[in-house]
Amino acid sequence: MIDFKKILAGAWVLESYFKRADDGSVAFPMGEQPKGMIMYTHEGYMSVQIMASERAFFASDNLHEKTADELSQAAASYFAYSGLYEVEAEPSDDGLEGEFFSGLMTHHMQSSLFPNWVGCSLVRRLKLQGDRLELSTCQSSPYQGKSMSTHLVWRKRTAIKQSAEAVNKHFRLIAA
Repeated sequence: MIDFKKILAGAWVLESYFKRADDGSVAFPMGEQPKGMIMYTHEGYMSVQIMASERAFFASDNLHEKTADELSQAAASYFAYSGLYEVEAEPSDDGLEGEFFSGLMTHHMQSSLFPNWVGCSLVRRLKLQGDRLELSTCQSSPYQGKSMSTHLVWRKRTAIKQSAEAVNKHFRLIAA
């Protein structure tokens, strides 16, 4: 039997996040180049963070010095939740057994930036091939006056890739 939690364990970087309507139109809730990461543990925990690529800085680096307007803008351009997850795999009928997996992924949210989702579960259609993970809604929901499905594409990151990415970036040191 395949251990899907072992295959999923690790960090996945967001490649795309969009919503698609039945008429084919597409919307980008966090812009066309959002940033994000989803992490899964072998023990069944998960955490996801998604943000718009261009976000306004607060006037102060002090976490406790912020205005209501700054908080509102920050919350509108960021989303996060964490909790437990379950995977229900479907048998492969496309001849790619061992290379391609599909099924259902359920995220059980224990914390969320959106308070209404705490204690709720999200079911996503899962497609996994190599280092590419696609999660999409099983049914459409209202967005901008249309019924739309949600699609997120993630790419697995290894510790070696993460180290190379960190070396090429300059991080600002803060006291918090």
